[in-house]
Amino acid sequence: MNVRFERDVENVLRDGTRLRANVFRPDAEGQFPVLLVRIPYGKDTIFNYNLANPLQLAEAGYIVAVQDVRGTFSSEGSLSGFQQEFEDGYDAVEWASQLPGSNGKVGMFGGSYFAWTQLAAAAMRHPALKTVVPAMPVTDARAANRRGGAVEWGVYAGWTLSMMPDQLLRTAARNPDMPSQFGRLIHAIDHMTDTVYPELPVAQLTAVRQTDLVPPYLAYIDKELDDALWGVETVETRYADMTVSAYVIGGWYDIFLRNALVAYETLRETGHRARLLIGPWTHTGRLMNFVGELDFGVAANGSTLDLQYDMTELHRRWFDSELKDTQPTAEVDLPIHIFVMGENRWRSVSQWPLLETTYAPYYLHSGGQANSVSGDGSLSAAPPTVEQADRYEYDPGNPVPTIGGHTLMATALPAGPYDQATVETRRDLLVYTSEVLTEAVEVTGPVTAKLWVSSDAVDTDFVVRLADVHPDGRSIPLADGILRMRNRDGEETASWMEPGEVYAITIDCWATSNVFLPGHRIRVHVTSSSFPRWNRNLNTGASNETTAQYRSARQSIYHDVERPSHIVLPIIQR
Repeated sequence: MNVRFERDVENVLRDGTRLRANVFRPDAEGQFPVLLVRIPYGKDTIFNYNLANPLQLAEAGYIVAVQDVRGTFSSEGSLSGFQQEFEDGYDAVEWASQLPGSNGKVGMFGGSYFAWTQLAAAAMRHPALKTVVPAMPVTDARAANRRGGAVEWGVYAGWTLSMMPDQLLRTAARNPDMPSQFGRLIHAIDHMTDTVYPELPVAQLTAVRQTDLVPPYLAYIDKELDDALWGVETVETRYADMTVSAYVIGGWYDIFLRNALVAYETLRETGHRARLLIGPWTHTGRLMNFVGELDFGVAANGSTLDLQYDMTELHRRWFDSELKDTQPTAEVDLPIHIFVMGENRWRSVSQWPLLETTYAPYYLHSGGQANSVSGDGSLSAAPPTVEQADRYEYDPGNPVPTIGGHTLMATALPAGPYDQATVETRRDLLVYTSEVLTEAVEVTGPVTAKLWVSSDAVDTDFVVRLADVHPDGRSIPLADGILRMRNRDGEETASWMEPGEVYAITIDCWATSNVFLPGHRIRVHVTSSSFPRWNRNLNTGASNETTAQYRSARQSIYHDVERPSHIVLPIIQR
């Protein structure tokens, strides 16, 4: 089927703002479902093709409209943040449903922020919107910017600056200093790792404030934001109200992995037709065999999914079943399709977590010298007896650097499975490693850590990481988490520590699916920083966002009969 292309088709919103879209339509008589993409990164950019190809979908009998959201690229207005996408989304669905040749049914697709635009539109319950395919989804503004009380500094600073060039160019007519400001901004983007990330206080973000344009979403750094604002920037309380079906796509190394899992679980629990696909991918790395330092095989590539079809074909099949009343094909009869790392194969299952999951504690052990990979830390299923606590000093001026993992930062700091060898030599990182495995151990599901800790500071952080140690010594991260101690009772409450007092804490490390093969070892890290992924705790009790003074903190991790620190692994019997 031939395709006709229309550029800058206008959608006039209820307040008169004009949004513009590129429209791909079948060059044929008849009426067709409409697929709507609402994107802040430019409708004419490559972002529109890395999940599903609009041209191929139009050839398959869909009208595809790719729209710049309010305040970006060809669309009018000002970009105000997540909250704008609710009413704008409703109006865009109304417009899409009435495009010439539309049969009145609308689906949406896209990733990251333009997964948010789908879910925000779905929350508004326009009757024409029938289904969504949110990939690597943002579902909550607070959750996108914070983890365990800490700021997701790597993605927050990186995303804020990456959105600025388009925003600054839009001021050219009224800003004679725009060219020099633009140059300084690009210089800052090119030097994120050595100028932007290390700056204190982090809320200053000089690279942004040196321009004449300070975007509203810069306020997301402020933890004291009015709860009413956060409340309108979430869809996680509105899944039950939605009337759409959903195919949720995520990645084991995606910074928004939790969001994908919660979206799927909640939609299913509230009676929606939903599917879930989780690959071994980072936020942006779906179309390659290699992710980080590992080759997961051709079947892991989004272009050759499970050696059956590519991402565009996956979207087409889903939309055919939801918008064209085509019977679902056999390969989607089970609702969840996950990639099991280690064995590097896909598996279809009926529910998440898996029915056959056994939650097994693996305990931390040492003689009090677990500092670095050269220490005496070990990990086993046997509870500890009489053991000395491990201690280290956390210096915010010399934090443990982030290497790979579930990140979305400057390009110099890529995400994914990267060897942790360089950080494992540090004495401010405790390392606990199992014996060499003689049989395969599958870990698929949510991962949590329970620690007994103390500090000489009134506030500090604790970080836990799970890693797979290969026979050649590479230590590959699988899951991690952080807890800011002032927020151990919830992000809305500040609970200060009593120096020297021991606290039992739980750290959510999200989830993974990995088979630890024979010859491998299971490893756990405990430390107090991963920078610049999370902003540093300054250990003073003052704001970690708006102040710059810091002090070192002496940390203790306990593992004995009464305080058996451990990680809980979801074991799948084989």
